[in-house]
Amino acid sequence: MRIAYLLACITCIAAYHTNAIEISGPVSQGAQGAPFAAPTIDVESRGYVVEEFFLTGEARAFRMVDDGEQSTDGLWATERETASKPFTTRILVVRPRSNSEFNGTVVVHWQNVTAGYELGSVADTEYLRGYAWVGVSAQKIGVDGFPGPDAAGLKQWDTARYGTLNHPGDAYSFDIFSQAGALVGPNRSHDIDPMGGLEVRRLIAAGASQSAHRLRTYINGVHLHAKVFDGFIPYIDFAGTISFDADKRGERGGRSQPTSIRTDLDVPVFVVNSETETQAYFSARQPDTEKFRFWEVAGTSHVSMPRAIAANAPGLDSPNWLSFAPVYDAALRHMHIWLTKGTLPPTAPLIETASDNGTIQRDAHGNALGGIRLPDVAVPTASHNGFGRPVEGGSRFAFLYGRAQDFAPAELTTLYPRRQDFLNKYDAALSNAIDAGVVLAEERPRLQGEAATWAQQHLP
Repeated sequence: MRIAYLLACITCIAAYHTNAIEISGPVSQGAQGAPFAAPTIDVESRGYVVEEFFLTGEARAFRMVDDGEQSTDGLWATERETASKPFTTRILVVRPRSNSEFNGTVVVHWQNVTAGYELGSVADTEYLRGYAWVGVSAQKIGVDGFPGPDAAGLKQWDTARYGTLNHPGDAYSFDIFSQAGALVGPNRSHDIDPMGGLEVRRLIAAGASQSAHRLRTYINGVHLHAKVFDGFIPYIDFAGTISFDADKRGERGGRSQPTSIRTDLDVPVFVVNSETETQAYFSARQPDTEKFRFWEVAGTSHVSMPRAIAANAPGLDSPNWLSFAPVYDAALRHMHIWLTKGTLPPTAPLIETASDNGTIQRDAHGNALGGIRLPDVAVPTASHNGFGRPVEGGSRFAFLYGRAQDFAPAELTTLYPRRQDFLNKYDAALSNAIDAGVVLAEERPRLQGEAATWAQQHLP
């Protein structure tokens, strides 16, 4: 069976280089005047271009060889089916205008569809420091929305723009994602170039939350066929994978028990998690290797919001304001260096958990022990928890927002009698995080400014 599996892989690799696909664009029609999920910041002033393209072709589903199981070790034997179905989907490209501003790395992002529409775009982060970013509408819900009158997919958002899109179902999402990646990669050869002539040298596939489930499935069951991506970053990843059979039946979800990343990969994988995923991910923890890194960020949550509005957020109970995003940015930088120079990213301590069930161990302030400790956890002004509490009539996603309970004024002044005491400790903790490689030096001014503004308002 192993020989047949390897031969199937070779056949599929060839298919990704010869598969007929049409590209149209840049897309300009529509009632909304811009692509869905276009960046809300001024990327043009940063030397970036935003364009959208439609891809039309044939996609095939995947299945286990000889009805094998999708085992929790991730060492799956899979094959690409022979029959195909037509599709038309879109990619959103945010790229540097010129090669002089491009670092050669494209982040191909699997757009998340948990909400019934696509999530994922570019903010003023590491993405705009020389990378190109490509969002792929890989799943049916992103195109068509949830079934019913409240559908909010691309077609409903702008029928004039997206009415011709056609998605055959999520069983074909993995092949669609592979083809989209190949079309923006180093070996692209179409007359219409979504990358505007940029010299692409490597592709990183990234996906968050629900998309991380699909990306983990892709890594274990599709990458050895496709060989499109040079590295993977599944983030805020609960470690579940997707059942190929459930996809074929058109079932939503179909997730497995926590599953490891297969250990025989030829490309690196970097998982970056908040505290929210820790207990669910616990049984899938695996050692760092020359091809694998795993970072957990203590005190952060799957979703966060600015501190100034968190305390009064409707439908939520004191949601967490501490974001894992600075650590994700550092991980992306390390992945780029890993691929360009072969330099391994630093290892990081795991969040401390009970050995039998993954329950998070906490300090006297209620903050998680261990893990990557951002300055707001190392020098705390609040108790942070990665798991939020639902409120009556509130958001069904409340658990993803975590909780943050600010310390009372008396506790703050006991810990930090003077404002400068806090700022000195904060700056030292920030320097430690930068020196450890888990926060980028470019983040120092922003984080220092936020800490100084808070301290001025709350400390003598």
